Amino acid sequence: MSLCFFDLEGVPLTVWSNSSLLCHQIIQNNKKRCQQEKEKSMCFLKKTQQIKLFTCYLGLTYFMCPVYYNNKMVAIAYGGGIATEVHTVPQEIIDRYNIPLMPQRKLQRIGELLVQTMALVNFDLSVIENIGSEKAESELNVFNGILSKREAEVAMLICQGLSNKQIAEQLFVSEKTIKTHVSNILSKLDIKDRMQLILEYCRIVPNAK
Repeated sequence: MSLCFFDLEGVPLTVWSNSSLLCHQIIQNNKKRCQQEKEKSMCFLKKTQQIKLFTCYLGLTYFMCPVYYNNKMVAIAYGGGIATEVHTVPQEIIDRYNIPLMPQRKLQRIGELLVQTMALVNFDLSVIENIGSEKAESELNVFNGILSKREAEVAMLICQGLSNKQIAEQLFVSEKTIKTHVSNILSKLDIKDRMQLILEYCRIVPNAK
């Protein structure tokens, strides 16, 4: 399968992996049409910001998916060049250019896994920059003596409005681990839910946002 990363203007950020011989030949002879199709697909992706399967005029299927950093879309992963069950390519073309055959659902799954993998580099820089600062340390001290340092970090991120999934991504742990921390936090502070935690935090730290 071919794969390449582009910036939001369509400029390649990496070298194509397993570049399709068919695509390479067609681009040489019909570069304008291929470029138009790519730009149209990228424009659609930038609007929806969700993974999407496309089929080119040759019948090859490919996917595009967004890449985020600091919660902003910064690049596009472009992969495929596959003959699927839905959009067939003549067998002689498949044989001549060694085009991979793959069910459409499998190609979709590969794209989804890539999205999940790239999510590991998506974190909120403001949170990371604040951790360790005097302000962050003073806020963590609100829970000092009651919660562990990690639980205090989780509590602070809850108070900033982050979901369990977002907190897990920020701290590079599983969502299950965060759920355990949240349960412990509520138990140790003798409160019922996240909203009560936020209200209590804002009461203790009036200038908290």
